[in-house]
Amino acid sequence: MKHPNQLGKYEITSVLGKGGMGTVYLGQDSIIQRRVALKAIRKDLLEDQGPDVVKRFQNEARAAGRLNHPGIVAIYDYGEDGDFAFIAMEYVEGCELRALLREKVALPVADACGFLLQLLDALDYAHAAGVIHRDIKPSNAMITRTGRLKLADFGIARIDGSSLTRVGTVMGTPGYMAPEHFKHTEVDHRADIFSAGVILYEMLTHERPFAGPTEAIAHRICNEQERKPSEIVPSLPPSFDPVVARALAKSPAARYQSAAEFADAIRRVHESVFSAAATPDVSENTIMITAALMQEPQRVSASHPPNTRSTPSIWRDETLRTIERHLAAFIGPVARLHVRNASVRATDFGQLCTMLAENLDTDADRRSFLSDTRRLAPAATSDTVSRPPAAPGATPLPASGSQRSAPLAPEAIERAARSLAHYIGPIANVLARKAAAVASDERHLYSLLSAHLSGVERDAFLSQAQSSRKR
Repeated sequence: MKHPNQLGKYEITSVLGKGGMGTVYLGQDSIIQRRVALKAIRKDLLEDQGPDVVKRFQNEARAAGRLNHPGIVAIYDYGEDGDFAFIAMEYVEGCELRALLREKVALPVADACGFLLQLLDALDYAHAAGVIHRDIKPSNAMITRTGRLKLADFGIARIDGSSLTRVGTVMGTPGYMAPEHFKHTEVDHRADIFSAGVILYEMLTHERPFAGPTEAIAHRICNEQERKPSEIVPSLPPSFDPVVARALAKSPAARYQSAAEFADAIRRVHESVFSAAATPDVSENTIMITAALMQEPQRVSASHPPNTRSTPSIWRDETLRTIERHLAAFIGPVARLHVRNASVRATDFGQLCTMLAENLDTDADRRSFLSDTRRLAPAATSDTVSRPPAAPGATPLPASGSQRSAPLAPEAIERAARSLAHYIGPIANVLARKAAAVASDERHLYSLLSAHLSGVERDAFLSQAQSSRKR
């Protein structure tokens, strides 16, 4: 499909994602020079569903447009341009909570509570403003590169006083819907509480409380009791079971009556179990994993749609699988995420292994990992794919077994972190500390950190690094 160059006043630069009904673009507000995400649909391709889908678009703009909260993706504008209807919204650099759950990332209980507290804070604000989301699910919760959760997609939200209570034929996502949706009884803000409970259950257990075909899900949600989370994960404190059970109560009257009440229950159980207050903050490791899951947008033009095929890897599949097994021995299943992320950024085998070693906590573990993987080097790259050139200005990396001359000075690490933070924000401090643990010198440190950037930003970062070292 050909993509537009512009929608209204917004210049389109990239494709962020595609769905059944339309495309999300990265755009630029040409007047105030602000990046935006543009959710767009082609009205002429919707056939007889067109009017309902456009109403849903307008409903989303009206519902979220009245909300101004750091945990809710901001809506800036609604417009129509030729065959397109579009919503301009805040561009969030991050990944969906669904990605963390799909990759079976082992979230610490504290992080699951942190994400839920952020979600409940956003819901409490929306409910107070008279907006019921009605489609709370992991794919509608964006996690930023700093670990902040932002609630998105108010397409089927209900606004107090609005006659638009049903748009289209699907009102939510079955596995996350409250019983009252299926029973066709009145749906109020407590349906969002139920959905938030499903998300908490999934974060704690990596299972949904109610699964199966749509008809089976509806029956189970309305009639069956979910398994206790601690039965699925024996290491989970049983004190969380009644908290989850109340959120998932069949009757709205038996649930928490507000998002704030649910949040208070989470804080109480967390403090009773861990003797520490629950906070909305999440761990550095979860932030690192989120950064690894982020994908760069695809550049497009109206005449050249994006290539949806994966970029060929320079690495042999067998090599990556072997490296993953070695790394997993230290950090578990999340190794797959780190290997996948590093393999598309590294330009030689030494850099690949050194980048992966950054994820290990001790010097002994890093030395052991690098020693185990060094023997894979001769057969590491694919014979059928040419190696991409290093970025201009990049410093060749030492081999994985090279010795570092001396520990890096704290001011050098801080300087590198500040330079990187200009492009990726506070997570740069975490990345700089991890890279410094394996870097042989300051030039090597900057080269490692440059792997977290691409294109013009990477070139600019390396240029700044060279100037900084000369001062």
